[in-house]
Amino acid sequence: MSIIVYGIGSPIVADLAETCRRLQLDVVAWVHNIVGENFAPPDVNVIEADNISSDLLLHEFIVPLFTPRFRRLAVAQAHERGFSRPATLIDPTAVVASSTTLGRGSYVNAMANIGAGGRIGEFSFVNRSATLGHHVDIADFVSIGPAATIAGMVQIGPGAMIGAGAVVLPRISIAENAIVAAGAVVTQSVMPHTLVAGNPARPIRE
Repeated sequence: MSIIVYGIGSPIVADLAETCRRLQLDVVAWVHNIVGENFAPPDVNVIEADNISSDLLLHEFIVPLFTPRFRRLAVAQAHERGFSRPATLIDPTAVVASSTTLGRGSYVNAMANIGAGGRIGEFSFVNRSATLGHHVDIADFVSIGPAATIAGMVQIGPGAMIGAGAVVLPRISIAENAIVAAGAVVTQSVMPHTLVAGNPARPIRE
């Protein structure tokens, strides 16, 4: 299987490279889509977004950017340039229940553990060692940080971001574009476009 990595301006690209290696994926090109540093592995085929050839558009693509806003922008740009086949990647060290569905373009990083009966939307990102309980409902463009724990029957709205090591208790609802700070313990539902932090988590700002 071959793939295009679209968007290499984040250090998290290093983890995606390891996942591709473990899956024995052939990365045809690493697309540098913004001005600035790139984090592609050494000695690979890095191309600028303006130089994408038509043959590359035939491949599946993945966008390895953790922040939902940046990922959404890069996906829109990839579509505008003609990419139409989002890849869904699950690191072989992750455990994903067979009864949980993953949307197109999603990435599950190393050692993540996802329980049964859940739904993970398109272009979502589950980072290293995160744990998602049974029957979670994760919308599109959600990001779950490293070692975060999402209990059973939690709902997370589009574009929300859960920070590293955060804990979300059962049956909680995290609304769209909300941010749960690293290490927060969420005991009550979170309103849209709201940053919560602390233990127990409290709104910090909108």
